[in-house]
Amino acid sequence: MRSIQAACLSISLLIVSVACALAQVDPQAMRTSPNPGSGSYDAPFWPEGTYRTDIKSPDEVLGYPVGSKPAPHADLLKYFEYLDQFPNAELHGYGETYEGRKLVYLVIASDANAGRLEEIRANCLKLADPRTLGGADPKKLVDTTPAVAWMAYGIHGDELSSCDAALELAYQLMAGTDAATKQILDNCVVVIDPSENPDGRTRWLTQLTEWNGVTPSHDIQSMGHTGMWPYGRTNHYLFDLNRDWFAQVHPETRGKTRAMMEWMPHYVLDCHEMGPLDQYLISPPREPFNPYMTSYIHKWWDRVAKSHAAAFDKFGWSYYTREWNEEIYPGYGSSYGIYLGAIGMLFEQAGVDGSQVKRPDGTIMTFRETVHHQFIGSMANIAAIAANRKELLSDYVAEKQANLKAKPATFVLAASANKTRLDRLVEKLETQHIEVERTTKEFTLSNALSWDGTNAKSVRVPAGSAIVRTNQPLKQLIEAILTFDVRIPTAFLKTEKKEILAHDDSRLYDATGWSMPLAYGIEAYHVDGVAGVATEKYVITPQKGSLANENAKVGFAFGGSDDRAFELLARLFEHDVNVWCSKKPFRAGGREFPRGSFLIRRAGNSTLDVATLRSLAEAAGVELVGVDEGLASGIYADLGGNDFVLLKAPRIAVIAGTRINGNDYGAIWHLIDSRLRMRMSTIDIVNVDGADLTKYNIIVLPDAGGGVAGYKGGLGDGGIENLRAFAKAGGTLIGEGGGAAFLADSTVAISSARNRSQVLKDIEKYTRAVGLSRTAFTPEVDSLSVWEGKSATKEKEDKKGKDKDKDKDKDKDKPETPDTGAVKREDEMARKLYPHGTIVAVDVNTEHWLGYGCNRVVPAILNSPLALVTENVEVPARLAPANRLRLSGLMWEEARARWGESVYAARDGYGEGQAIVFAAIPNFRGYYHGAERMLLNALFLGPGFGTAARVNW
Repeated sequence: MRSIQAACLSISLLIVSVACALAQVDPQAMRTSPNPGSGSYDAPFWPEGTYRTDIKSPDEVLGYPVGSKPAPHADLLKYFEYLDQFPNAELHGYGETYEGRKLVYLVIASDANAGRLEEIRANCLKLADPRTLGGADPKKLVDTTPAVAWMAYGIHGDELSSCDAALELAYQLMAGTDAATKQILDNCVVVIDPSENPDGRTRWLTQLTEWNGVTPSHDIQSMGHTGMWPYGRTNHYLFDLNRDWFAQVHPETRGKTRAMMEWMPHYVLDCHEMGPLDQYLISPPREPFNPYMTSYIHKWWDRVAKSHAAAFDKFGWSYYTREWNEEIYPGYGSSYGIYLGAIGMLFEQAGVDGSQVKRPDGTIMTFRETVHHQFIGSMANIAAIAANRKELLSDYVAEKQANLKAKPATFVLAASANKTRLDRLVEKLETQHIEVERTTKEFTLSNALSWDGTNAKSVRVPAGSAIVRTNQPLKQLIEAILTFDVRIPTAFLKTEKKEILAHDDSRLYDATGWSMPLAYGIEAYHVDGVAGVATEKYVITPQKGSLANENAKVGFAFGGSDDRAFELLARLFEHDVNVWCSKKPFRAGGREFPRGSFLIRRAGNSTLDVATLRSLAEAAGVELVGVDEGLASGIYADLGGNDFVLLKAPRIAVIAGTRINGNDYGAIWHLIDSRLRMRMSTIDIVNVDGADLTKYNIIVLPDAGGGVAGYKGGLGDGGIENLRAFAKAGGTLIGEGGGAAFLADSTVAISSARNRSQVLKDIEKYTRAVGLSRTAFTPEVDSLSVWEGKSATKEKEDKKGKDKDKDKDKDKDKPETPDTGAVKREDEMARKLYPHGTIVAVDVNTEHWLGYGCNRVVPAILNSPLALVTENVEVPARLAPANRLRLSGLMWEEARARWGESVYAARDGYGEGQAIVFAAIPNFRGYYHGAERMLLNALFLGPGFGTAARVNW
């Protein structure tokens, strides 16, 4: 009993002691770390700095030290709005993100310059366009105008340190009273864009906050550093905004570009982060260099880099230049500034995700230290600009003068039935201050370089075409983004090929083809000299929609050539209007409509409201033509026959989640949701197994980082079987890139297309199928053979060929022969040398519904090792033969042979449904509108044309 009592007493004492111990714990310590980025790093941002006492620091306004944790976008705005009250600062808004967050920039000037900011801005525009000087010497403006430094931070939302450095930079320039800060403001107006991608930053900070702990983790594999799909790099629609500069797809880019063009800065900073175990990279980059950069850029890269390096050397910080950073693609922030005439500089800081990271040398890098690096680099760069202001402005205006005096060349963008496409391209160019003229009458180009690389002679160009002359102030930008084929120097190609074959790596960082006319699928020409034609300023006027003959008896028709047709089609589906699509040309209301145009039959729409039709047509900018007669003759289709296919309103789901290429998913999402304003469902790849797929008639499988393995792992056997059942029951599966590879994989086999690497033993069979496919759509007929039977010899030759095929089929399962081994080795080498963001020619069968509205040859991007082959005859789009495959960008000879005449888009029946595969991403980065038309056809026409028709009970 006593032992029991003693035990009870011991337990009681233990409970009391534990309770006392718990009571002594600071309750704040049980919260997740409020300052995960601080650590032990406490070096002052600006040693020996002195400051005005009337301006509060970010620490005072926000309530936490800069660098102790990443500042949310609301806090960035809060501090910049606080600074706006002072006379030497001006806060400007330049737009809103898709999620409604404000996009702003802060202009900071000295007291002397603050009162004449509008004069300074006007002078900058005069220096940017010397024509406005009226022949006056620009020297006076150079002497009196400060340089404008545009400091841009956080274009990738998960690269956190730069935005926080923007806070410290703004405080330093506003409040600092030391000589170095004064020297900067005496010679520069500094523009700070603190957060270029607030939607992505907010998404990333939300994830990191969810995985933050009481004790921050140093491990880069921890969820507090890796986050989860779709991560934070991209904007709301998962686009990489640092590839959108000249494409101008998104509001963040369009607003920022307009703002930059209002100032025409002389220096542009593009501030980033990179891998956590790296160091710090700064410009200058290495080869290959774009040939259209400004003539003085190398000089100024070196000069500014020396200032940056000296500042880092004082602290003993590690850094490097060149290495992986090349400068051929013009679409990065640091690159884009170059083509405006500015000194474009890149910073890349090893990122720690707002926390701390343990590095290979055992040291701990904190977020505060990364912010410090970005701040010191920013100050050092502006200091270099300030110290050399006059020389920089002299170089700048001299280049602009040289541009205007240069021997002119002309880009001709031909008008077509797709007026919207040309207008949209011109609008993008004019937003970037590129001057565009419109031809007022038809003219002939006697000799020109065509968009496909061929020499064009006696080309008739219609009135309404666009003309862009290169002898403009922004000559470098025009040439960089409109030139059809920017070629990489041979010396670099040797280095690149060695890197690929010897080290399985590449010295190229991004796409090697990007030409806007090619991406838009517009017939374009380049002419040396001035194209002699009457022109006027190209003014884009809204297309007026209309409805003619509202009492038409048969129905209403509208063309399918213009991209706006799909905007109207989407609204008609919303209003439950039955629409038919034509397989042949037809006539209506005195007009001819090409195949792929649309008909609204009165007979199939008993409750048709003409007033609603008119309203929808006017809003979409489409002309609806009333039809009174259904009978046709000649090549034209009767309006009541089976040459018109009843379309089914698309009910779209798109696969997303881990393993899915977020950029491709985002391009699809943006197209359907933002541009077409149609409903769609997003299904996580891991939930396909248990999802009710009967709700949809289209499921899109985007590209996947893990390719076939990524899809198999994410879907599991149950998900794969659910997709099979969906297609068999009448659904349409659309695969792009890795999604197409999954559908075509021999173990999945929903599509009859195959990954070339999986069928090398039978490759001759697939090669022969190419000829059969082409013959099927362009057959040759020998009438003598048909009626007289004069080709008996050919029949014997064909029989011999078939016998050989049978022998080959028997041998396909035999052990590998040396020839087969050689084929595999050649294929492996070609896959290593896959197209690196190359624009290729796609031959389109415009009589197939997937090719409606397309040109016969469409430029498209290739950027993966995937090559598809098929025995199926139904290949609406095939890559061109090797000799004319490459249009723009790098394509090795081995790659030409492998990809030439392979499948770009194929369609297969599967049960009552179908599978459509695209070998690559049709609407790459949201601006490849030529190839995008095939995707639109798949979405809008696919369920009607390619699946079994059913009549509801």
